[in-house]
Amino acid sequence: MWAHGAIRRIGPKVPPVAVNRRRNLLMVHLDGVSKALLDEAIVAGRMPFVSRLIRSGMFHLDDAFWGAPTSTPYFQAGLLYGLRDSNLPAYAWFDRELGRRVQMNTPADALEIDERLRGRGRDSLLDGGGHGYFSLFRAGADNALSMSTLASFKQMARAFPYEMAGLSAARTRDAWSFLRSFGRDTWSATREVLQWSRAVHDWRNERAFLVSRLLFQRLGWSFAYSKSLVDMVRGVPVIYLVYGNYDEVAHRRGPRSELALEELYRVDTYLAELYAVARSVQRPYDVVIFSDHGHVDSAPLERGRGRRLESLLLEGPPAAPSEDVVRGLCQGRAPPAPDAAPRAPFAPVVVECGNFAHVYLTGAREALEARTLLARHPDILARATRDPDIALVALRRGSSAVAVVRGGVYGPDELDRAPLSPEFSRRAVASLLRGLPAMTTAGDLVLFGEAVRQGGTVGFAWEFGSHGGVTRTEAQSLVLWPADAPLDLSGLGHVSHLHARLAETYLDVAPRLRWVP
Repeated sequence: MWAHGAIRRIGPKVPPVAVNRRRNLLMVHLDGVSKALLDEAIVAGRMPFVSRLIRSGMFHLDDAFWGAPTSTPYFQAGLLYGLRDSNLPAYAWFDRELGRRVQMNTPADALEIDERLRGRGRDSLLDGGGHGYFSLFRAGADNALSMSTLASFKQMARAFPYEMAGLSAARTRDAWSFLRSFGRDTWSATREVLQWSRAVHDWRNERAFLVSRLLFQRLGWSFAYSKSLVDMVRGVPVIYLVYGNYDEVAHRRGPRSELALEELYRVDTYLAELYAVARSVQRPYDVVIFSDHGHVDSAPLERGRGRRLESLLLEGPPAAPSEDVVRGLCQGRAPPAPDAAPRAPFAPVVVECGNFAHVYLTGAREALEARTLLARHPDILARATRDPDIALVALRRGSSAVAVVRGGVYGPDELDRAPLSPEFSRRAVASLLRGLPAMTTAGDLVLFGEAVRQGGTVGFAWEFGSHGGVTRTEAQSLVLWPADAPLDLSGLGHVSHLHARLAETYLDVAPRLRWVP
């Protein structure tokens, strides 16, 4: 009854879209929610609506592996464009083509990467009339509510009337109730930030986190959710809605903190309302729910050691890699002689990406190979491979890549005998090593924090929940799809496979015209 009332309010305010497809699709992206966490939330009663969908047999639930790195840019490039090798190594990195650091929460950087992906000539799931909300990349969507579109004020201003159409009719409560609720949220969030900062004796990221909670997680999500209701009434063929609230909170407070778990209960209520409208509109929608990665507890390196990763790698007395490491990296080749030849000056760049980091030792377009690293930067290589807080060092060897684990060197097919902690996913490590030679944006060294307790790792950035690494939790994602839909999303081994199955069912690709003489 609620859904039909909402449809009656919204319908007269907005025109229907002209695009019709065989079936309509609503994709809900639960950023940072692992399959294990979803299972726990269902058992604990935090997600009663999702629990009913699964227990009733109306929806299938399966875990999924999307590849490595376990980060949102890599996932969205694969989901929207079907790219297996997207050359996106993290959420932030030093881009060799641009010659500078890029970060995906910077609109200009997101636009640069979006155009790079778009230039590869692939069809997007949002092509032909789709809408996206809170995605990093616009990816051909008709609306302009992605991180990349924020780079253009002119574009946002031009899109404003279109984005506001029907919004007032879609609101679920009156303005006074919303303002009272927002006021309570503001007071609660401010008090929590003050308490947390005093407890950890550190204020970094807290101002940005408070702004994020109020503007992004409350106002922004409310807007995107309401617009999705409007889109379904209009008949927009594909809608991609990203729920990033849990991910944001998990980074700052930990993946199983009470504040983070509250977001699962919150999204469950929204999912119930989205589903009700999706099934009640004139042309119903198939609702597909998925996550991009999981989260692990993160113990900041700086908190335990009193130093940043950059200091540990670049400062200290001379050091040399162990004989076993040298032998494994040379792989039958003669060890290189020291190389101190003069070169263009380049200050090493260490990009802390959570519980993993990219280390750039050259500004050249091509990453350094193992023997070159031994010749030019033996000290840095030695410190990285000997440090007890670094579990794994990945680097290129010849035309492939290897991992240094506790003094041994292992290729992607040799990981069964690597002394990795049980917390790590050998499948994820193998995926990373197989993709690293083609990932030119990745560092000369890629470092991963050691496991410190069950479900946790050392973190190189100042955060208390991390992803992007190669633990089992981070690599375990989920996918939930309707039993009556004409698709099977079980057994997916890469995010490009998810794109392919969705595109086959929901993307009407017009045949390309060719000249016939």
